[in-house]
Amino acid sequence: MRKPEFIARQSRRPTGLLGAIVARVMARETRPENERALHLLDLADGDSLIDIGCGHGETLFEADAMVRLSDSAGVDFSEVMLERALARNRDAVWDTRLTFHSADTAALPFPDKRFGKALSVHTVYFWPDPATHLAEAFRVLRHGGRFVLCYRSTADRRAVHGFPDTVYRFPSVQEVEETLKLVGFLDPETTTEEITGHLTHWSIAEKP
Repeated sequence: MRKPEFIARQSRRPTGLLGAIVARVMARETRPENERALHLLDLADGDSLIDIGCGHGETLFEADAMVRLSDSAGVDFSEVMLERALARNRDAVWDTRLTFHSADTAALPFPDKRFGKALSVHTVYFWPDPATHLAEAFRVLRHGGRFVLCYRSTADRRAVHGFPDTVYRFPSVQEVEETLKLVGFLDPETTTEEITGHLTHWSIAEKP
């Protein structure tokens, strides 16, 4: 059954009381994908990480539990999500190792070569022009930095038919890899797994 459009829009940008509920659900449902993305980043103590479209902030919380992050950041344009992310990561924020920013991920509020690692999970569907957002990820990464993009694709017919195309646009793996190369990343590698019944991809790319 296709998800109602108003729920799909809340998944894109949670707002109000319904958005707060959606945030809690998303934090639980996306945990396996986020954990896999973190392992693929090959994190180390002192890494500077940006979560592009950080949502509920759970991924940064888990990253900081795996290794002690430094000078890291989360970016989202949902105030509901940012409030939750700040509350979840209050210790790291208080310690000034982590900051959160309200911004469009097509124009990240950071200088060039700011971070050593970057990730973005279940965001690409909502980007009208993915190349613009991926170019920003490339810009803020240092040379040799690693980027992990997690997503479901056109290969997952359940996803394609289950979400309204007025809100979600599922790319193909080939499209993602070609766009990553277009904006300057080295040849990406994509790993695919079925998680909780969902065919999920993680494309890993490095900045030369």
